[in-house]
Amino acid sequence: MSRKKSKQQKGKAAQPEKPSRRKFLTLGLGGIGALAVTGLAGYKAGWFDASPSPAPPPAPALAPVALQANYQNALRAADEITGYYARELNTPSALIHAVRAFGKDFKLADGANAVDHLCSKYFAEQEVNGKKYIYVPREYEVHDNSFLKTLLEMGVSLDQPITAGGNKYTLRDLGESAKALFRFDPQNLGRYDPTLVYEHVAWGLIAFSILVPPSQPKWTNAYGETINLNQVIDRTLAHYEGMCDGLHDSLERGEEESLGFRQELAKHSCAGMHSIYAFFSCLKAGYRDHNLQGRARQMFDLTTYRLKGDPLAIDREANAAKDLGPDLVNRLAVSQDGKVVTRGAPPPQTIEMMRLRTQIRFMGHSFEAINYAQLHKLVAPNAGQRKRLEVGENLLFDQLVKLRATDLKPYWNWYSKFIGNLVIAVAHAARALKLLTPGNPGNATKS
Repeated sequence: MSRKKSKQQKGKAAQPEKPSRRKFLTLGLGGIGALAVTGLAGYKAGWFDASPSPAPPPAPALAPVALQANYQNALRAADEITGYYARELNTPSALIHAVRAFGKDFKLADGANAVDHLCSKYFAEQEVNGKKYIYVPREYEVHDNSFLKTLLEMGVSLDQPITAGGNKYTLRDLGESAKALFRFDPQNLGRYDPTLVYEHVAWGLIAFSILVPPSQPKWTNAYGETINLNQVIDRTLAHYEGMCDGLHDSLERGEEESLGFRQELAKHSCAGMHSIYAFFSCLKAGYRDHNLQGRARQMFDLTTYRLKGDPLAIDREANAAKDLGPDLVNRLAVSQDGKVVTRGAPPPQTIEMMRLRTQIRFMGHSFEAINYAQLHKLVAPNAGQRKRLEVGENLLFDQLVKLRATDLKPYWNWYSKFIGNLVIAVAHAARALKLLTPGNPGNATKS
């Protein structure tokens, strides 16, 4: 990544007609408005559980540090936040993201290997047509195959032991099980799961692109159905392209991202950037059917424009949500079954922290996909793209050092899962910052 600090361009681009602030505040979940539309907060974003959280352990003692915004300090901030809080939380989600940020040798607080720990505790068995398969329940991995693809990308051996249902398996068995349990109807993407294309298929594409050679893209799953990976890639990408129709030209003209696009985007985890990464992963693995190379490069270009468009939209929506003040946070702190899931009053800057976390989540995921594509020479950025990348990098540096300068103890005491979601966002940023350096974690990610 660029180490040089760039200056923001002066002047304002032409703006399309803007929805009123009242319209922002009446959209989304129960009138919560823009925060719900974009996933800054609310149930889909994973901020709040369906039941009250237990009393937290003593607040961790990672003292805030003020740092100058540059590459080295941004990486330091990302590594310190991810490593420290992943160990303190010790949850499967935090730990698998720490493995993503640091590699397969990441250690728990007691010195145990995180991969061994995860593979011994969080797997289950499922029987289909008389045969057992293994998987990670969604209570541990929110997205199907997210453990699998991370372990594969980090270069974990296919012989890695896995325990499920008291029985012994391997990572190789997990890969075969994932293929067997995967279902996909190209004519109806939501047939087997309405959330498939939004919440799960991207992680499967990454794993399958590693496991399934392009010369043999078809297999039969446990239900006797034929899966054609080329078809899965094409239909999934077409769905994503449909969501983004017209966005490139709009952003190129300097217009704001439309409310319709923001609402559709909110259905995707992490602003849809896992899907972009997945298309690059398939391209890197050698998949080329249906003009994947040309379409993926168009998505790369669009993403460079979104490095400005999405942060502006997030700020716009967060500012609109501030009108609701503490009432917004109090309403978000009640789960869908009516239970309060937080403890005490929220810290005064909670909405601002939600905004910052959402910014880092988008920028970190974006640069992870962008730098993955550059690492494997899937694209050669042109002058305009490089300029947009430099501006985006500097924004990410600013965001990470700002978070590192924040005292996170009040947020841990109020709701420790709040910190868990920060770890997820920052871990992706940490890996993004390392991908083009000798510190790149994971043998499988290197050319």
